[in-house]
Amino acid sequence: MRPAVRTTAAAVAALVITGLGLTGCSDSGDPSPTQSPSNGGTAVCDEPSLSAVIREEVDQTYPGATFVALEDFECIDGWAYARAQVDTSGVVVPTAFFLQAEGPFWIPVSIEQICSTPPGESPVPASIYDLACEAPA
Repeated sequence: MRPAVRTTAAAVAALVITGLGLTGCSDSGDPSPTQSPSNGGTAVCDEPSLSAVIREEVDQTYPGATFVALEDFECIDGWAYARAQVDTSGVVVPTAFFLQAEGPFWIPVSIEQICSTPPGESPVPASIYDLACEAPA
């Protein structure tokens, strides 16, 4: 399974629209481990850890795009939502990223993977599920 945020131009636009409309997610300022419910490992929820994963994801998924900065993030029960600035052809846009802890690592998870399971059956925390699966206004 190749993790990806979204790979089409329309999907990137949807993420940008979603990213612009979201508020209330912020860095707690305290780098803390988050327990991964699937395998009992621990991943650190802090700016350096999440930025490194998102930078790599941008490099692999968006040819020609460049990670600029992590805006904010929230970690809940082995899952993370992050909003980062990504430069695409000279235009810097906020883009949403979703990650799951696997042992000490954060793994990018696509919106399609998160939203393919109904909310009541999903292992994704409700607040992160809602961020990933709500329709853009």
